[in-house]
Amino acid sequence: MSQENITIRIADVAISIEGEVSGEIAPHYLPFVGQGKADISLRMHRSIPEIVLGEKVFDSPPIWTLYRENGNSIIRLFPEMADLQRTLFLPPHLKHADLFFANDGDRFTDPFFGPTLELLLILYLAQERGVVLHACGIVIEERAILFLGESGAGKSTLARMWDKENNVHILSDDRVIVRKKDSEFWACGTPWHGEAAFGSPRQAKLERIFFLRHGKTNSVKDMKGLDLVSQLLTCSFTPLWNPQAMTIVLEFFSQVADKVPCQELAFRPEKNALALVKKITKW
Repeated sequence: MSQENITIRIADVAISIEGEVSGEIAPHYLPFVGQGKADISLRMHRSIPEIVLGEKVFDSPPIWTLYRENGNSIIRLFPEMADLQRTLFLPPHLKHADLFFANDGDRFTDPFFGPTLELLLILYLAQERGVVLHACGIVIEERAILFLGESGAGKSTLARMWDKENNVHILSDDRVIVRKKDSEFWACGTPWHGEAAFGSPRQAKLERIFFLRHGKTNSVKDMKGLDLVSQLLTCSFTPLWNPQAMTIVLEFFSQVADKVPCQELAFRPEKNALALVKKITKW
């Protein structure tokens, strides 16, 4: 089964996928299928043209490598895997992008496989539009709470625990987008889930951020200043290779640190940890 011209809407960013998509839409993207005017057009092509890659500026083996040539970004995806190779061509304005598949029509053309859409959105958000955080996100009574941490910190464990609570909606157990709307920060779910496989298109005003660490007891500690900004950066997906974008990201994090209460949460995977969060957030 193939489909054409699909629009995916994540955190109010509409990506129009133009061209034939082979197979079904990946299940975790289905809740994000939408309509409306596209912010980014992703044009798909069945062959890779002769592209001058330019200077290698970032490497994330074995998944992708970033090159830059005349202001354009070229990302080679799965460069060592012949059946999966593809190239993402990105102009500076990011109004459109081109995804080239290294095949003759026999292999699949699937934009949902791999990090294509996530990389595209990370770069788009870095232009003063927001940031992707490594976080479990929940919504309680239209208020969003984020639990940030690197792999193994307990995000998926917490998501499963919260899912058993009444009137709690899980935005994601691994990646949440934060955007600023007027003077408020909002948390937005994404399709890029972790082990617990939670991903929702829902959004809510961001009320509080907890930084996770495993502890012998459940406790919290306030976080402020440069250490807080540093921890936000550590738990984010940002274009480290782009100094201008990183300046914007750091300013964004400074605003988050000033506006949103942030604390370190040492926790044990037990219900008492949830009770502590409820007490602090007055839920």
